[in-house]
Amino acid sequence: MNPQSQLAFLAAGFELDFALSEEERGHGRWAFERAAARSMITQKVLAERLSEARVLCGNDVTGHLPVTAEMIRAADKLETIYIGAAGFDKIDTAVATERGVVVFNAPGGNAIGVSEHALTLMLTLARRVDATSRYSRDTGHWARQFAMTSTPPIGELHGNTLGLVGFGFIGRQLADKARLGFNMRVVAYDPFFDKLEAKRLGVELLHDLNDVLAQSDFVSLHTPLNKATEGLMGAKQFRTMKNSAYLINTARGPIVDTNALIDALDKGEIAGAGLDCTEPEPLLEGHKLFRMNNVVITPHVGGASAEDIKRSELVAVQLAIDFLQGRGARHAANPKAVPRHAERFKTP
Repeated sequence: MNPQSQLAFLAAGFELDFALSEEERGHGRWAFERAAARSMITQKVLAERLSEARVLCGNDVTGHLPVTAEMIRAADKLETIYIGAAGFDKIDTAVATERGVVVFNAPGGNAIGVSEHALTLMLTLARRVDATSRYSRDTGHWARQFAMTSTPPIGELHGNTLGLVGFGFIGRQLADKARLGFNMRVVAYDPFFDKLEAKRLGVELLHDLNDVLAQSDFVSLHTPLNKATEGLMGAKQFRTMKNSAYLINTARGPIVDTNALIDALDKGEIAGAGLDCTEPEPLLEGHKLFRMNNVVITPHVGGASAEDIKRSELVAVQLAIDFLQGRGARHAANPKAVPRHAERFKTP
């Protein structure tokens, strides 16, 4: 948790059980060699203090903290869990709801960074940046001839169609960048978004996912991971896409069937993929996706800029504080927990 978040929490009258010291922060949030030690400290503090906690942060010092059913049931005083991120799939929200524990994520907190990253993957694939750079480094030769003759060919974003699967905060940010910066047509599939509002934003909302897949030159995923979206992109969906189209995933790895994706790439059913999220994550050493010249892989860093992290942490902390101080459960990830919370903790 960064200093701003700590101060906000302390100002609300809470005792903070564990955070990185100034010395530890100086080593960097993602200091790899300290990851195991930091996680051990987190587990020690949880074991000692979870039963007393009213609030639990869903961010471990090395990433997302798995918040299990057992942890939630063991925390008799727990009222809310917050996570400084868009995704909350590592939190057992079903048990949290059952127990009246209200979960808050950080809606929109990382939308700028993740949308920029998705656009970066699109450009990297279209312009063959990764493939040509890798060729030059591996061979020591100027890559122009390789770039001009290899498949897929170098292309452009300008005038092409971007299909968004999910039209939330990140999808809307990406739509604006694509439309205004690259003159792209944008279509989207989102059963929860208003069609007229999408039209006002310059985006055509389609009722059928297959229509989005069939029309798009780039398909970018921006849905949460849940039972409805796990495996959403499989063999049938890849066959529906254009063979010149690219898949972009900055959402969650399990939304895509990895074996079906590899098969579609091998068969030329799609032109390539840009993956910030994979299944499994991380990919095992020597995984086939690493060796494919039409695949760009980044290690789940779409929302990892300092700006994204700060915004996300502060958004989530503020939502939790507002709730605990009686100002409502805005953007609760599990709103059905609110009446159960009122019943358990005798709040208005």
